Amino acid sequence: MIKVEFHSEYNAKERPVAFQFCDRKYKIKEVVDRWYGEGAIYFKVEADDDNIYLLKYKECQDSWDLIFYQNPLLLETLSGGYEEVSLVERLRFKPFTGKTNIALHLH
Repeated sequence: MIKVEFHSEYNAKERPVAFQFCDRKYKIKEVVDRWYGEGAIYFKVEADDDNIYLLKYKECQDSWDLIFYQNPLLLETLSGGYEEVSLVERLRFKPFTGKTNIALHLH
């Protein structure tokens, strides 16, 4: 569960302005989208760390959940413009060459 702050002129269902998760406070730069589900309202927001978060307000419980997190920079890296670079390399994994120096660590 997370704590969500909202503008005092609005109620919790209208416009969140900040949220706290894992001892860190995130200011919401923009509410990108909002939609209604069964017993819940969803907010897709861009936070001050330039990441995208999906917040869910459960009306019957008057509580919030963090549903999804997305890093737009990583998504740009994954999509397009890198025909000559493999997905493994774009995710910053190093390809396995079959050669290791593990024997050095076994002695």
